Amino acid sequence: MSDTANTEHHVETFKATAHGSGWPTAVAITDTEWKFQVDEPEEDGGSNSGPNPMHHFVASLAGCQNEQAQVVAEELGFEAKQVAITVEVALNLDGFMGAADNSEGCFQRVRLDAVVAGIDASQAAELGKRVDARCPILSVLRSGGATIESNWTAG
Repeated sequence: MSDTANTEHHVETFKATAHGSGWPTAVAITDTEWKFQVDEPEEDGGSNSGPNPMHHFVASLAGCQNEQAQVVAEELGFEAKQVAITVEVALNLDGFMGAADNSEGCFQRVRLDAVVAGIDASQAAELGKRVDARCPILSVLRSGGATIESNWTAG
């Protein structure tokens, strides 16, 4: 694919590196100043020094929805004063734990509750519909077979 095609289609590549020899795992987002660590609770063999990968993933979903809400609200001319988003992702860990051969279909259910201040109920519903359709992280979950329950309300 040529550079023109990449620009035309808004393709961006994101990279990270991870280094670990036990717990925790140090992760660096490539070519930025950002670093974080990934760990597991002590009862799962980690040292509980940071969130586990799924905590980061769920936080990424909440952050992506919030960022997309800001963009879409502006496009629609809505004055969304504040967006509060709560996310739950139910994950079947059989593949991760070795009880199954792989983790295909592991995302079972996503529940997303968003309360948007400064707009009315119909605007919140329209905002949510558009945000859910555009959020790439929610798309990964939808494509992976998860049932999506998304509730956008005015508050």
